[in-house]
Amino acid sequence: MNQEDRMSKRLETEVWALDNCAGCGLCVAACSKQVLHWAGDDHPVLEKRMKTVGYTKVPLDSCSFCQKFCEEACPRLVRWAPIEARVMVSASARGPVKSGAPNDVIRSILVAGRSSGLLDGVVMLDLDPWELKPVARVVSTVEQIVDSVGPQYLWAPVLDSLNEAIFERGMRNVAVVGTPCASQAIRRIKESTNTRLRPYQEAIRLSVAVFCTGTYKPNVIEDILIQRMDVPRDQVKRLEISPDRKWMRAVLWDGSVRTIPRQQAESYTRPGCGSCDDYLGESADLALGTLGAPDGASTLVIRTRAGDVFVRNAVQMGL
Repeated sequence: MNQEDRMSKRLETEVWALDNCAGCGLCVAACSKQVLHWAGDDHPVLEKRMKTVGYTKVPLDSCSFCQKFCEEACPRLVRWAPIEARVMVSASARGPVKSGAPNDVIRSILVAGRSSGLLDGVVMLDLDPWELKPVARVVSTVEQIVDSVGPQYLWAPVLDSLNEAIFERGMRNVAVVGTPCASQAIRRIKESTNTRLRPYQEAIRLSVAVFCTGTYKPNVIEDILIQRMDVPRDQVKRLEISPDRKWMRAVLWDGSVRTIPRQQAESYTRPGCGSCDDYLGESADLALGTLGAPDGASTLVIRTRAGDVFVRNAVQMGL
């Protein structure tokens, strides 16, 4: 790769070359030249732009005189100390769906935040129910939050959608729901001293992480669940991962389940997950998962004052 093709030596040598990319998408969102994009699952790539001078086409150097917001945003260029937990409790949702599943508890907290005016939008990982493909989605109404499926341990660059929420739709009170690495990226950008990143810092009010031992590439659904196990695509309601990562389970709309052993799915794990040591969302305002929780409940970890405010708000509203 020529020097003019490099967006950042640090990202290339310390992140990409080591299969260390978190896949959060924040570098793509923060790039001021908008020359980063996804062309696969492993890491973003730099778009090569050309300029015609007379009869000659020459490559444009987009990065040499850039402030490199991509480096400012990348969570894998720093080592993180956990934010100490303020409170750790077992939690279940009373509404809109009475359930102890992590996504339903998250949904209740977000619905309460939107209803009370603490939020005007959410950037979240979701699942397209028709294609069973993970998507990064911006939602702005209670109905859209209720209709969401939530994170399903399938990878999508959730923070790619931040610009839509903040700059295109003008949201000023945003929650971000994703994996622990996405919360690390949010923490990274909030701690930056670069004033050009202030719109992100001021708009993001809450980060929520689901406990995670790694995310799977989207084609795990097609290759294993649909083709090998012959499960109709339109019958899958949600995916679940065991806390010890021994199995992935597809819950079908008729209430039955299909279990995929860990060995079959492990080759579909994103390479960057192998270097991550944050299972419990240690940089998030709120983190949720099933580890340590009794049946019918989730473990809820509150790490910051913002997280405490949102949980208290949901409790007050009876959700």
